[in-house]
Amino acid sequence: MSDKVPMKRAFFLALGMFILAACGTSNEGSCERIAEACHDKDTGSGEPHDCHETSESSTDDQCAEIEADCLAACE
Repeated sequence: MSDKVPMKRAFFLALGMFILAACGTSNEGSCERIAEACHDKDTGSGEPHDCHETSESSTDDQCAEIEADCLAACE
């Protein structure tokens, strides 16, 4: 019976680490980062404009999908 206790501890430790890792990824601030990077580059058309407009009308989860491309376009 004592052999099962370390297995249970290992299982719950692994489960806890998995849950923390899964919950630890956050897209918070994605829209703000895009808006800051693209605001001055927005000339009224083109990719910087599209990114800037999208960042002001989207959720952080939506912005996270385009963040890398937008930040590159607005460098």
